Amino acid sequence: MGWLLQGIGTGLVVLAIADIYLTVLYPRGDKGIISVPLARGLWHFFRFSAKTIRTQRDRILSYMGPTLLVATVTVWILLLLIGFALISWVALDNEIQMQGKDTPTDFATAIYYSGYSLSTLGIGDIRPQTGTYRLLMILEAVLGFSVFTITLTYLQSVYNQLIQRNIFALSLHHRTGKTANAAVLLAGLGSNGSFDSSTRQDLNNMAQSLLNILESNHSYPVMGYFRLQESYYALARVVFLTMDTVTLIKSALNEESYRSLIYSAAVKGLEESGMQFLAELAESFLPSSALRVKGQSEQMWRSHYYQAVEHLAAQGIATVANLEAGADLYVSLRRRWNPNIIALAKYMEYDWSAIAPSVVQRVD
Repeated sequence: MGWLLQGIGTGLVVLAIADIYLTVLYPRGDKGIISVPLARGLWHFFRFSAKTIRTQRDRILSYMGPTLLVATVTVWILLLLIGFALISWVALDNEIQMQGKDTPTDFATAIYYSGYSLSTLGIGDIRPQTGTYRLLMILEAVLGFSVFTITLTYLQSVYNQLIQRNIFALSLHHRTGKTANAAVLLAGLGSNGSFDSSTRQDLNNMAQSLLNILESNHSYPVMGYFRLQESYYALARVVFLTMDTVTLIKSALNEESYRSLIYSAAVKGLEESGMQFLAELAESFLPSSALRVKGQSEQMWRSHYYQAVEHLAAQGIATVANLEAGADLYVSLRRRWNPNIIALAKYMEYDWSAIAPSVVQRVD
């Protein structure tokens, strides 16, 4: 029976180490053995709770990210604690003894001994008597110290990346005049009807920020579950604004007047960054069930396009000569990226009206 308990304990320790490695150290953290199923299970619980108490939906869901971090670290520590306790349990009152007293052999004592070693508090009143268990105690202490250090670094890195993501989201929010509409953003890029080198630099910076978010999500998948109460921080809105901006550049601007911008590397780079972002997010973050969403009315897209063109023209920007041809191009381009954004918004429990308002609000 003893060998079976030690085998289970060893398995738990290996499982914890493997999950820590895949979650924290491996650059594609979506491979976590425990952390990924834990995240999805916990998110289902939060979604269910939010649907039960609709008036507090956003507040409840905003606790998901921090709770997931605490739950993940707690699982790691418990696995190591219980795993080493099972390994040491069978050796109590034999190879592991209490100084000056009879050694209790219950599991609670094994947990106490394991916790003392894991928390690197030193040698307590229960001590290993053989070389094998002395080495095991040192191994547990080293692992405990490493896990605590890695955890602190991991938490700091997650929040640093989250701050950068929120800054980018907030900048887009303000650059659209708080309208969440790409036409307003595009009009701001082309002040007085002129798109110069600074416009390309702005688009390059947007592409870079989007790729930074993508890579941070690869390294720290937990970031995807940080859903703040304010919708302008929503990842779905960030991607929508960048992709809609590119789509309007390619379909709404007059080709003769702005050919150098439409076919520039900056526009191409932003488009490819957005498409890669959505493709990889769908593969690594969204469950397959989330991708089965109903399509939107393309007439709604056309209405949005017509209003966007009207807004751009009002700001002194030369727009497409053939409005209907431009609308057809806009719809065909939007078909490529819109479904994944709908899936992301729905999975994160956002109303579509909070992600992409369909009416352009004029900014004078």
